[in-house]
Amino acid sequence: MMRLNSFLASLVLVPLVLVPAAFAQQPPEQISVETMPEHGPNWFIAKSSSGGRIFDAESGEMLGMLSLSSRTPAVAPYLPRGEFYAAETYFSRGVHGERTDIVAIYDYANLRPVAEVEIPNRMARLSVRNHLGLLGNGRHLAVLNMNPGYSVSIVDVVDREFIQEMSTPGCAIILPVAENDFLLICGDGTLQLSQLDSNGVERNRVRSEVFFSVDEDAVFDRTARTAGSWWLLITHAGVIFEVGADDDEILIGEGWSIVGADEADWRPGGGEFLDVHRDLGLLYVAMHQGPVDTHHDPGEEIWVIDLARQRRVHRLEIEDLAESVTVTQETAPKLIVGTASGGTEVYDALTFRHERSINGPGVAMYEDF
Repeated sequence: MMRLNSFLASLVLVPLVLVPAAFAQQPPEQISVETMPEHGPNWFIAKSSSGGRIFDAESGEMLGMLSLSSRTPAVAPYLPRGEFYAAETYFSRGVHGERTDIVAIYDYANLRPVAEVEIPNRMARLSVRNHLGLLGNGRHLAVLNMNPGYSVSIVDVVDREFIQEMSTPGCAIILPVAENDFLLICGDGTLQLSQLDSNGVERNRVRSEVFFSVDEDAVFDRTARTAGSWWLLITHAGVIFEVGADDDEILIGEGWSIVGADEADWRPGGGEFLDVHRDLGLLYVAMHQGPVDTHHDPGEEIWVIDLARQRRVHRLEIEDLAESVTVTQETAPKLIVGTASGGTEVYDALTFRHERSINGPGVAMYEDF
C-alpha cells in the first residue's frame, strides 16, 4: 500500500514540475499604448451595439474603437477639444438591476473614458443621430429623454456637470442652431425653438405654425444638416423642408418634392438614410419602391439631389439594400453606405465609382466627424 501511495503521489507531482517549465519557454507579452493619429478628412464612426469603431474611408482601415454602452443613441465628437461625448445607460446586473444614465466623455488621443456626468434615468436609447446634440458653443450637450414623455437633459461638458432637465411635451429630435439654441420636431406638425442662456438654462421658448400633416405625410425623425444653422427635413412621401432659426424666429422653407409625378411609388426610408454635403449642396437619400408605411424599408437606390436647383442629378443603383447613408465633408467626398446585411460600401460621392468594401461591425449607424 505504501508503494502504491508513493506511485500516485509521483503522478500528481510530475505536472507540477513540468507546467512551470513549459510556461517559462514562452516569450513575455509585449504591451504597447498607441495614440490616435491626426484626424483625417474622411474618417467616420460605425456605431453598433458593440461599440463605436473609427474607420478611414480612404484606406478602409479601422483606427480605433470607443467602448460605448450597448444603449447609446449617438456619439458627438468635438475635435477642437479632442473629445467625444456619448449618452449611455448601464444596469448594475448587466441587463437588469439599478439603472444609471450618464454622459461619458472620451479622450480623442487614447479613446478612453476620462469623465462622466450622471443625468436623469430617462434617456431615449434608440440609435438616432439627433437624440443627441452638441450645441454651437461646444459647451452644452442636449440629450433627448423618453419615459414615455419627452424631455431634454442639458449637460455642461466643459465643467462636467448636469445643468437641468427641460420638459418638451410632444417635441423630440434635437437640431442645434446658433450658439446655444436648438429646434425640436413636434407631433402636431410644428417646430419648437428652445434658447439657452450662457449657463445652459432655458431662457426662451418659441413655437412655429403647423407646416406638415402628421396624418397625411409626416416628416421623418431622421434629418441632415445643411449650411450654417439650417436643417433638412423630409416627409414619408419625399417632400423636403429646410428649417432654421434667426434669433428667436423659426424659419421654414417652402416644401418641394424630390419624387416625380411618374415616381409616386418611390419613397425614402431605412435607418439614418440621408445626408448632405454642405459645401456642394448635394443631398444623398436612400430610396425604395413600396406602398405607404414602408418608411423603415432600406433603399434600393441612392438619389443625389442638387438642393439649389431642387432637382435630381443622379440615381445610384446598389447591389445590397442601403440602411445608412453618410457623406464626408471634404473637397473630394466619400459616400459611405451601410447595407442591410451589415456591410459597408464606400463610393466616390461625385463620380459614384465603387472604391471598396469594409468589414464592419454588422448593421450600424454611421457618422462622419
